[in-house]
Amino acid sequence: MTLEEEIIDLTDKWYRYVGMDHHKDRDCHWYITKTYSYGQEPYWMASHHGYRSEVWYSPKCDTEELAETLLRDKIKKLVEEAIWYLKRDLDDQDALDWMVKTKEQVEQMIKELS
Repeated sequence: MTLEEEIIDLTDKWYRYVGMDHHKDRDCHWYITKTYSYGQEPYWMASHHGYRSEVWYSPKCDTEELAETLLRDKIKKLVEEAIWYLKRDLDDQDALDWMVKTKEQVEQMIKELS
């Protein structure tokens, strides 16, 4: 799987997770920008401006591939955290009620995100 395919797969998983309840569209957009400034060599930065996770900017990167790698790693970490939270809430009826999900539905979501 290419780096771009990994990012697409992870953004799909993230979308399914944030789509479990009300979310804003901006939770589902991830960016890599190339910046030219002051006659210097360009740099790339990955970013995300969602509500469900913090606003995030990668460090300036000398290559697009490095920015993509940092973006992939960030989304992967968020998906792993989502799985952890879902597993934690499996036996918490109040959490399941808040999610408006059954235990079986949450187990299925964990399976889809894994």
